[in-house]
Formats: sequence, C-alpha cells, structure tokens
Amino acid sequence: LYKAATTLVLMMMLFSLACSQKLKSGWQLDVQKSKVLWNTGKMMGGHFGYFLFQSGNLEYSATGEPVRGTFHMDMNSIRTTDNPNEAGREKKDAELRKSEFFASDEHPLATMVVKKITRIDSLMNYHVAGGLTIKGITNPIEFTATINTNNNTSHITANVDMSHELWNLGRKPQDTNLLNPLSR
Repeated sequence: LYKAATTLVLMMMLFSLACSQKLKSGWQLDVQKSKVLWNTGKMMGGHFGYFLFQSGNLEYSATGEPVRGTFHMDMNSIRTTDNPNEAGREKKDAELRKSEFFASDEHPLATMVVKKITRIDSLMNYHVAGGLTIKGITNPIEFTATINTNNNTSHITANVDMSHELWNLGRKPQDTNLLNPLSR
C-alpha cells in the first residue's frame, strides 16, 4: 500500500483587529476585514481559496503583550478561487464541505485556541502555540506570526503548514479507521 506524504498548506493571512471593538483586556476580531487564505499545494490538484471567520478575540497582558486568543472559522464559507469557471468553483466548494473534507454540515466551525504567544525578537515576530479543532478533532499547532499594532488596528499574518491527515481531511468517514492500526 503506497501512502503519499502530502501536506495541506493553510496560508493564513489571519486577523485584522479593530480598536473600535476593543475589549477590556484585548481586541475583538473584525470579521469583515479578516479571512484565512488556503492553498493545498499539490494535494487535490493544487486548489486555493479562502474561508471567513465567525468571531475571534485576542487578549493582551497589562504590559501590552498578546497572550492568548480564540478564533472561530466558518467552514461553510469556504470558497475556491483558482478556477475561472463559476460552475467549477461551486462544484469544488460543495466537495470541500462534504464529510471527506471539512464536513461542514456536522462541524460548521473550526476553532483555533491560542494558548501562548511569545515574542521572538524586539520587532513584531511571535511564536504562537495552541490547538486547532477541525471536524471535532483537536491537534496542537505552532507557528510564527507577525503582529503589527498601529494606533487603532492590529494586523496579524502567519503562514501555517498543516498535515491534512491529522484532521482526516480528504478521507471518507469509513477510511478513517485506516489511520488506527488497532481498529483493523
């Protein structure tokens, strides 16, 4: 049995947090200005697109450093943008919502809980660690993010490489037992 080592790449141009929605100890995500850009690389024929956030917040310490946050992504909002044909885009979007990919009928939200943010250098780079839940499956996630806060807005960008296998993306539900040798 040949098993290809493929990676689903989610390039996350994450968050634009507006000060007009400032919370007591942090910032509320501006869902109108924020989205996740994704790219499958060579998996599935090399598709790319975006999905939107439902909500999110980023908490700050008393000294003004980001410390943790929670972000909810609307998996029903997934859109491909690589196909110039509208019918082709709609077909691929519907495929991605099915159970073998994001199962958005059963799991309409993906959630990223940021548990720790640590400044890497004196500039705007941070190490981010937390958990990402997709399809009810939570796995740890770590990445480097750039957080640029200027007056009334924080812009956060990050590139995140993820293995689709950790969240059973691209597998039919009956195929998930193949991942666990004890279930055979």
